[in-house]
Amino acid sequence: MPSPLYDILLICHVVAGFAGFGSIAVSGWAAAAGRRSGNPGGEERVVRFFRIGVDWPGRLIFAVPVLGLALLFGGHRGDAGAAWPWLGLGLWIVATGFASGVAWPAERRAQRELAAVISGDRAALAPFAEACLRVERAAAAVTVCFVLAVVVMIWQP
Repeated sequence: MPSPLYDILLICHVVAGFAGFGSIAVSGWAAAAGRRSGNPGGEERVVRFFRIGVDWPGRLIFAVPVLGLALLFGGHRGDAGAAWPWLGLGLWIVATGFASGVAWPAERRAQRELAAVISGDRAALAPFAEACLRVERAAAAVTVCFVLAVVVMIWQP
């Protein structure tokens, strides 16, 4: 029978996963809106999303394996020999690679290009759209990995 600490860790693990990966998925939707907009500098939701700064909620993905390993080695040690936790960790590694290697750098570029568009540089529209497309694609890959990881965590093959 799991302890209350195990239950708290499990809740934190799930919340960190959904909040972190959800934030990355939202960045893909915002990038799609920005890319399709004829005037991204004039759309409040695009400007608000792509303001200069770090996507801190997305960084919650780094808490997911820490909490998962705490669950694995602190609670149900028998699951450490099963394939499913390690498959989930592998999916997390792939997703985090797309997030940190593609999505977040492209998001920073989109932020810079949008700031240039807002300041009147119309030539920055094409690089902004290109950066948004990279964010969209990377966010889609991250989301697919996350959905597969959720299936693995629930199914526990």
